[in-house]
Amino acid sequence: MSANGLHPVQKAWMHINVPQCGYCQPGQMMQASAFLKITKKPTDADIDAAMSGNICRCGTYQRVRAAIKSAAEELA
Repeated sequence: MSANGLHPVQKAWMHINVPQCGYCQPGQMMQASAFLKITKKPTDADIDAAMSGNICRCGTYQRVRAAIKSAAEELA
């Protein structure tokens, strides 16, 4: 994505403080990045469907959704 953390998904993850334990976050960010390449204005339902294969034991799903929306706005 970006070695210096400046990809919109990485910035959104940091700004919204998505990670809790961090275990699932690399996969969450990679999935979100791939998803946003094909979906420019995602709805909550779009995000939920696209991210459904990524399990977060800490339950950060609301923050993940918010970060994806934030990254989508920056990418637009």
